[in-house]
Amino acid sequence: MKIEDALQRFVDDKEECIIYTESGITIIARILEIGDGFIIIDEKDSESVVNIEHIFRVRSYPKNEKGKKKVVF
Repeated sequence: MKIEDALQRFVDDKEECIIYTESGITIIARILEIGDGFIIIDEKDSESVVNIEHIFRVRSYPKNEKGKKKVVF
């Protein structure tokens, strides 16, 4: 399986996720589109392009029992 295929579920869910990069930066955003080696993300009011090679983890933003966002450290 390619990384692009694994990331497709985050595009389909249209929910915010946490993207961890190899440089130690954590990005909270929605993944809008997946290209060949990059993703386009929506961070609040702006869009950015992130190189997939620099991402080492992506996870759904955790929510509590009531569906509200949990605090992430």
